[in-house]
Amino acid sequence: MPMPRTRFTAVVSVVALFSNPAMSQNESGTEDMPNTANLPDHQQSAHHHQGAPPPDLDAPPLPEGMTLDEVFNYAESEPPAHFPDPVADDQWFGFVLFDQFEYRMTDDEAPDHLGWEADAWLGGDINKFWLKTEGEAIFDGPNEGESENDFLYSRLFTPFWSVQTGIQYANEWTSDDYGDRWSYVLGLQGLTPYQLELDSSLYVSEDGDLTIEVEGEYDLRITQRLVLQPRAALGFAAQDVPERKLGSGMTSANLDMRLRYEVKREFAPYIGVRYQSLVGETEDIAGAAGDKTEQWMVLAGLRFAF
Repeated sequence: MPMPRTRFTAVVSVVALFSNPAMSQNESGTEDMPNTANLPDHQQSAHHHQGAPPPDLDAPPLPEGMTLDEVFNYAESEPPAHFPDPVADDQWFGFVLFDQFEYRMTDDEAPDHLGWEADAWLGGDINKFWLKTEGEAIFDGPNEGESENDFLYSRLFTPFWSVQTGIQYANEWTSDDYGDRWSYVLGLQGLTPYQLELDSSLYVSEDGDLTIEVEGEYDLRITQRLVLQPRAALGFAAQDVPERKLGSGMTSANLDMRLRYEVKREFAPYIGVRYQSLVGETEDIAGAAGDKTEQWMVLAGLRFAF
């Protein structure tokens, strides 16, 4: 049959046409192709590198032309003057909070008092200067009162706690007498889990008397604006202090409850109640002198900040 024979002849011709140049090219270029006959095998290569130290993958390559000491010195040097600060974390801020500014009405014939407790600080995120002041004065009656004023340097050492140190100036006055004292202060202030604020201070007076005060408070938000704040303040003395009518051990306990309404976060009127009591040997000293050892007060005041 002529048709199949013709097709077979055409196919053979095409294959021969394309195969002959390729074969001639392979034959002419064989000597130029890569040859691994003279290269070491895997076992010989491993034996050759057996004594060589492994590459140091942990040490990054040094910049060209610099030694390791030069790299360290450059990293520790100050950045050029035209470089901007990466983070503006050295700004100073200030804040003033009058946590208590209140009228204290007693439950007996004792004169009512005007009381205050305020904090102010100036500084950055880590280092601050603090002023803490608290006291009370008779509102209507004889000129009597007392105050404690702490001047402190504070340093943040964890995200929620600061250590504080400085001096305290405390004074007491009556219409015919005035007394004051200076003390060294070492304090710890911070926020515990569940948002309990603690402020504890150790005082060493100029006469060497050691006392401790611990305060704690908690804000219980009833609504976004109505806040109930329980608060406790405890006092301790390491020894008897006759001029201050203090006995060793626990000396006093003040328990407060305030309900405030925050018109703004920075301004809140409040009402409350306070129970204060002398404790231990201090209570015995006051009882022997005919002084009251416990008292209830009704409170009304303002809490404000700026």
